[in-house]
Amino acid sequence: MYRHKRLARLSLVAGSAVMLVTGVSTSAQAATGTFTYNRADTGFLRTMLNPPDEECIVMPGGGGVVNNITDTVATVFRDEGCSVPQDTLYPGNSGAYGGADVPHSVYFGQL
Repeated sequence: MYRHKRLARLSLVAGSAVMLVTGVSTSAQAATGTFTYNRADTGFLRTMLNPPDEECIVMPGGGGVVNNITDTVATVFRDEGCSVPQDTLYPGNSGAYGGADVPHSVYFGQL
């Protein structure tokens, strides 16, 4: 009986080790390229290099002129929580926004 418990524990430890090695090796995907925007509040240029996919990214100050020079579709949102979509920028596209209609967050990837 003791031998079976020991074998079960050994199998569990070996399986966990395999999962740790193979499970951790996967990396998050990122859009390749740059995403730039001029802050609507200051006009300063902000640049994101290879931004992560499938994450809501806040754009401090809001985006006046936005350039998607990545290989991924970027959706800009009016709020900071990516819940009120404003515009979809395909790779290579730009957008200009002003007043109360500036985007405050961006999401890379398909929604």
